[in-house]
Amino acid sequence: MLVLFVIIAVTDQLTLLYMSRIMKTVYADVGTVGLEFASPYHGLAELYSSDTVSPPQLDPILNVPRVVAQVFTDRPDELAPVGEHDVFIKAFGTLSPHEKHLHVAQNTHTIAQFRTVDFGMEDCALVIRLPGENDTIEGNEPFRLDASSAFDVFRLDVSKPLDVRTLSYATRPRSREKVATVTPAAGEETQVTRFPCAWSTLHTFEVACADGVDDGCLVDVWSSQNTTWGELFPRLPEAHLEML
Repeated sequence: MLVLFVIIAVTDQLTLLYMSRIMKTVYADVGTVGLEFASPYHGLAELYSSDTVSPPQLDPILNVPRVVAQVFTDRPDELAPVGEHDVFIKAFGTLSPHEKHLHVAQNTHTIAQFRTVDFGMEDCALVIRLPGENDTIEGNEPFRLDASSAFDVFRLDVSKPLDVRTLSYATRPRSREKVATVTPAAGEETQVTRFPCAWSTLHTFEVACADGVDDGCLVDVWSSQNTTWGELFPRLPEAHLEML
C-alpha cells in the first residue's frame, strides 16, 4: 500500500509540474504589442499609384484616441485611473461605457494616444474642441473650464501602445518635443498642430498647464460615444485625431 501511495503522489506531482509548464509556455500571456498591424487595404496603394484611378476627395473625419488617461505630478507613482464610469448590472456584469476624460489642472496631466488607420488620410491636425454654453453635456459630470487657462502640449516618444494599467507620471514616456501652447475657448475648436501621420502609426500627446501658470488653469470634460467634447483629434487629409 505504501508503494502504491508513493507512486500516486509522485504521479500527481509530475502532472502538476507538467500542467504548470504548459500554462507558462503554451498558454502564456505574451500580449499583442509585438504583433504586426496588418493593412486591410490590399492593392489600393498600387491602384492609385498606377494613375488609372483618381482617389476620392473626402471630408474631414474624426480619429478618436485609443487611450486617454490622467497622471499626477504630486503623486508620481499613482497609476492612472481606470474604469471611472464602469457600472455593474447583475444581468450583464460589468459594463464599460465608451467615455473618455480630458482633465488638466496644476497637478493633473492628460495623456492621449491615437493610431491612424484610414487609408490615404495621412495629414493630421491635432485639435481641441470644447462645448459651448448651450451645448448638451451627457451624464452627471460638469464641464469646467477656467477661461484664462493656457496649456502646453507635448509629443511623447513612444512607438508602442500604452498600457494604462502601468501608466503613471513616473512611468510615462519621455517628452520628445513641445508642439504648442494653446488657450482653448468654450464652444470653439482650437488647432494645436499639424503633422504627417502615416497609416498605422501611433501618436501620443501630453497636455499640461503652461509653464509659469500658478493659478487659473483648469479644463475638465467628459466625452461619450455620442459627443466628442474635449478631444484632441487629428484631422486626416483633413481628418481629425480627437483627444477624447
